[in-house]
Amino acid sequence: MADAASGADAGQGETTAGSAGSGGAPIVLRDSVFKLLALASPCIAVTAISLYGAAGGLAELGGNTSTQLALAAIGGLTALVLLRMAFDRRPVLIIDENGITCRRPDTGTIPWRAVAGLGITKSIMLRKVLLIAVDEAELDDKAQVHAKERTGLMSILSPQVARFQGQLAGHPMISIPVAYLSISTRGLRDQINEKIHFHG
Repeated sequence: MADAASGADAGQGETTAGSAGSGGAPIVLRDSVFKLLALASPCIAVTAISLYGAAGGLAELGGNTSTQLALAAIGGLTALVLLRMAFDRRPVLIIDENGITCRRPDTGTIPWRAVAGLGITKSIMLRKVLLIAVDEAELDDKAQVHAKERTGLMSILSPQVARFQGQLAGHPMISIPVAYLSISTRGLRDQINEKIHFHG
């Protein structure tokens, strides 16, 4: 089993050596209905206002009819995606004795023996992500698709991501968005820490 590094608090960018534990109940996390509805609400408002403006030829509501219809389409599609996420109650992230299983992105199960480090940190636009440094040789084909040697813009725009990547140089990363989950970043960090037995 690979050493597991838990990235303390997101802003600290620290790692702690440890080994994954298999005890305790699994961590099963779904999307937050409240967070996603809050994001969908302005999209719905934009769609409604744009359709109203297009139907009435009201240029003062923002551009010509074509522009208003385009805005309505973008707002409507975005709202639809967010609402589908909100009411899809399947687990998005499961952490148990088998490893880390994610549905978005669809990594399948990342076994603990493949985990070299874990960190919850700020990414682009202050969005929080769970970064998993992995031993690519221990991953199946499904997870390997999402393992990246470099985190691209994330490491350039986020000092925390760059620090985590530097601490675990040589390991590809899998990035899992956690901003929409029905748990706070601190709560997720604490639950992950409980799942890992630290020894140094």
